[in-house]
Amino acid sequence: MALPDSPHFADVSALLYPRSIAVIGASDRPGNLGGDTVERLLRFGYPGHVFAVNPSGGTVRGIPCHRAMADLPEVPDSVVMSIPAAAVADAVRDCVAVGTRHGVAFAGGFAETGAEGAALQRDLVALCRETGFTLCGPNCVGIINAATPAISSFATALHEFSSLRAGPISMVTQSGGIGTTAFSMVQWAGFGFRHLISGGNEAVVDFVDYLHALACDDGTEVIAAYMEGAGDGAKLVRALEVARDRGKPVVMIKSGATAASARAAQAHTGSLVGENRVFDAVLQELGVIRVSSVEELVDVCLMLAGLLHDRLACDRLPRGTGVGIVTFGGGNGVLAADQCATHGLEAPPLDAVHSAKLRPLLLSVASAANPMDLTPSTAFRAESLAQLPAAMDVLASQPDIESVILIVGAMAARAREISQVFIDFVARCPKPVCVSWPAPPTGTEAHFAEHGIPSFDEPDRGLRALGHLARFGATLSRPRRPDAFIPLVFDWQAHVPEGATIVSEDGCHAILRAAGLPAAAGALATSEAQAQHIANEVGLPVVLKGITPRITHRAAAGLLAVDLRTPEDVAAGFRRLAARAAALSVTLDGVLVQRMARGGTELLVAAFADPVFGPMISIGAGGGMTELLDDVVTARAPVDEAIAADMIGRLRLAAYARDESGPLDRSAPAAFVARLSLLCAGAPWPRFTFEVNPIRWNRTGVVAVDGLLVIEP
Repeated sequence: MALPDSPHFADVSALLYPRSIAVIGASDRPGNLGGDTVERLLRFGYPGHVFAVNPSGGTVRGIPCHRAMADLPEVPDSVVMSIPAAAVADAVRDCVAVGTRHGVAFAGGFAETGAEGAALQRDLVALCRETGFTLCGPNCVGIINAATPAISSFATALHEFSSLRAGPISMVTQSGGIGTTAFSMVQWAGFGFRHLISGGNEAVVDFVDYLHALACDDGTEVIAAYMEGAGDGAKLVRALEVARDRGKPVVMIKSGATAASARAAQAHTGSLVGENRVFDAVLQELGVIRVSSVEELVDVCLMLAGLLHDRLACDRLPRGTGVGIVTFGGGNGVLAADQCATHGLEAPPLDAVHSAKLRPLLLSVASAANPMDLTPSTAFRAESLAQLPAAMDVLASQPDIESVILIVGAMAARAREISQVFIDFVARCPKPVCVSWPAPPTGTEAHFAEHGIPSFDEPDRGLRALGHLARFGATLSRPRRPDAFIPLVFDWQAHVPEGATIVSEDGCHAILRAAGLPAAAGALATSEAQAQHIANEVGLPVVLKGITPRITHRAAAGLLAVDLRTPEDVAAGFRRLAARAAALSVTLDGVLVQRMARGGTELLVAAFADPVFGPMISIGAGGGMTELLDDVVTARAPVDEAIAADMIGRLRLAAYARDESGPLDRSAPAAFVARLSLLCAGAPWPRFTFEVNPIRWNRTGVVAVDGLLVIEP
C-alpha cells in the first residue's frame, strides 16, 4: 500500500506493508533473533514470501536458508537485519545491489556512547542517504503489522500470543519496551493494534515520518504515541495536522520534559515558558490527547476504538463534562461522583422531569453528589433487569449528561444477561459509555471486547478516560489557526541596537507604539526639571521607574515610585531613585515618567522563540499575581483575534475580569495579543522573550504599563 506522497516525509510504505521479507542473519541457533523473526512470520501467517539469509546456508525453521541476498529467487520488498552493528553497512550495500531499499536493523551497537558506535552510525546514515535506503533503526524493536500480518520485530511479547487481533489502533514509539507493553495490554484487553512501530535510534527515518504514515494509513483510526523529543517542530506540526484533518485522534505520552523545562524557564525572564508548557500548548492546539502513563494511554485508545466500533468517534464525543452514573449499589455511585471531580467532570443532579421518569423503574441509578438509590442494591429482581434498559435511556437523555458510566460490583449472578443489556445500550446510546466491572466473571471482558466495548476493573480508570474525551471534544470546538497570516512589516533595527541583549521598558514601549499597540504615555527624563515637565505633559498622577539594563525587576530593587500627584512629589521621587541607584552602584539611563494607569484586570503577555516550535505567544495572570497563580495559556505565534479571545477565555482569571457593569469585553486584549504575536513572529532573533507585564484591561480597553525584551546571544 503506497502512502500519499509528501516531500516533507519519508515513504515507509514498504516497511509497513512488505510484500516479501528477507531475514538476514537468521539461523536455527537457540536465541537467534533472526530465526525467531522467521518463526513468527510463519506462525502468524504472513502471506508473502519469507526468505532466510545466512552465509552458513542450511535451513531455518524449515525453510531453505540462502547464503547471500544475490542468491534469492526474487527481490524482497524489505529486509530484517539480525546481525551485529559492524555488519549492517555491508548488508545495506548487498540489499541495494539486488534492488531492495527498505529494511529494519535490530543491532544495538550503534547505541554505544563511545566514538566507535557514533562513527558507525554516521557512516550508516551517509550510506543510506547516498543509496536511497530507507532504514528503520538501528537499535530498534522493529515493526509489527498485525493486519497483514507482517512481523519485522523481535519483541518477546509476541511469545505470549498464538494469533494477533488486528484493530484500528496504531502506535509509534521512541521506546520499544513501552510500545510492546502497550501492544500486549491492548491484545489482552480483547482489542487489537494495526501497527506498532519502534524506530530505535531513528538514524534515517524519524518518529514524525512514522506518525505521518499512520495519519495517512486508511486502516488506522486511533494513533498512540510515545515521544521523548522531536528535533523538527514544523515537521511534527504538519504530521499532527494531517492526523487532525483526517479525523484521527492522537493519544500521546510526551516524556523527558521536566528537567529541560526547568532549564528553559531559568533562561527566560517570565514564568510563561518552558519546554513542557510549550509542548502542551502545541499538542492541545492540534487536538492531541496527552496522557502520562501506559495504562492511561491504552485506556483512552480503547475508549476511542470503542466509539469507532459502529460509527465515527468524533460523532460521539462528549460536548460537555456531565456524567450519568449507573450502579448496582450506592457506595460505588458516591465514590464515582467524587472521582468525576478529579478528572474535570461532574455528575449533574437529575432534573425533575428525568427523576420522575426514573423513580417508577425501581433501579439503583446514581447521578450527582448524592446518588439516587431507588431500591436497595440487593433487590435485583427479574422485573428490575427488564426495566434497566429503559432507566439507562432516561438517564442518557438528560441534556447535561454527556457521557455515561456503568458500574457493576463484584457480582456473578446473571452476568451474561447484564452484559447483554449493557452491550445493547452502548450500541444505541449516542453518547460515550464506559463500563467498569471489578472482578468480573470469567469471559465477561472478552464478551464486551467482541462488541468493541472496553471494560475497566476500576471506575476511576474509566472516568479518567471520559475526562480526556471531554477535553478532546472541547479542543476540537476551538477556533482553528488560519493557514496564512499577512506579515507585519516592522523595522526592528530602528529600535534595538546591534548586539543588544536587554531592551528596557522605555524601548519596549517605543516598539509597541511603533507597531500600533497601546502603551501608557510617558518619556525618559534625565533631570528633576525634565521629569516634572513630562509629568505635566502626560498628566498626573505618574509613576517613576529607574531604567537600567542591569536591573529588570525595579520594584524589588527600590527603583520604583508610584502615585506621585504633584510636581513636588515628582521631583522628590526623582531624587530618591537617583540616590537608590547610587547606593546600588548602577548608572541609570534615565527615569521613566509614566502616566499612572488605575484599576482593571492585570494580564501578562509574552512572546518568545521556542527552539523546537519557533515563535510562541502566552497570556496569563499579570502584575503581582504572576508568581502566585499558574494561570497561563500558550499558543504558536502568530494567532488571530478569535484564537486570542479563546485563549483569554480559558484563563481562570477570565471569570473575575469584570467591573460594576459586568464582565469585561475580551476584544481589546484579544486584539493586543494577536498583534503582538504577529509582531514577534517576525522578530529576527533565534531566542528571545518580549514580556509585557502587565497590561491593564478595563472597560475602556487595554494599555501596556511595563515591558522587557531579552535577547539571547
